[in-house]
Amino acid sequence: MNAAVRNLLYDEPWLYDVVFPDAEDTMGRMCREAFVRFLPSPPRSVLDIGCGTGRHLESLSRSMADCWGVDSSTASVDYARRVRPSLRIEPGDMRAARLGRTFDLVTSFGNALSYALTDDDLSRTVKTFAAHAHPGTLLIVDVLNARCYLEGGGFRERIEGTVDTPSFKATSVSVHALDRDARLLRRTRRWHIPGRPDVEDYAEYRLVYPEELRGWLEGAGFRVVGMYDNRGFEMTTLDGAVTGLPDVSGMRGRKLYTFARKS
Repeated sequence: MNAAVRNLLYDEPWLYDVVFPDAEDTMGRMCREAFVRFLPSPPRSVLDIGCGTGRHLESLSRSMADCWGVDSSTASVDYARRVRPSLRIEPGDMRAARLGRTFDLVTSFGNALSYALTDDDLSRTVKTFAAHAHPGTLLIVDVLNARCYLEGGGFRERIEGTVDTPSFKATSVSVHALDRDARLLRRTRRWHIPGRPDVEDYAEYRLVYPEELRGWLEGAGFRVVGMYDNRGFEMTTLDGAVTGLPDVSGMRGRKLYTFARKS
């Protein structure tokens, strides 16, 4: 983990839902399809690790009442508790959080696992997944695909963005750098917001190979039942090919979406 992470969307979490809208509920639909594919019956409880604003957890709460989330951002926890009071949101480090119970479903979205920068971070985080899973629990996790960034066409040095909504208008410029030896993606992003001083973000992300992720999960007692680079359960070689098709926040092949059952 990198204590130097700075992110406007974490400091002002209401902006996260504005900047990354999911009006079609693509994550929720992916989860519900996974329940049909990989579980004998729908889950009745869920823990979302790195839950952020609680938006994905809120979608899952439509079909289950026992919904918990953990996040290391105090601002995000406070915001989620305020705007989504039906959810149980707790502060916690994904490497060390222990709630003293297990769940039918454990999730970790939004590249949360990619903030585990070292092998020790990865090992401890996966142990957190396992500590909250009982035999048969379904784990759903996404992470940045190292093969896409290091071997395929996923890396882009500069990305410009625009947000234009009634509640927030801004432009951004993200500059990326790769540390191939450490398999780290570093991003510096500058926001220009009318009427406000410019804001600069900084983050580092661990890039994980498909076979590496499988090994970490199997070592913690999970059996991988599906791994995809898209939210539509379409089989690919996971070689990092970037699709040009529309893909709402799915990152067009840059992510691994992994489904595993606790043994």
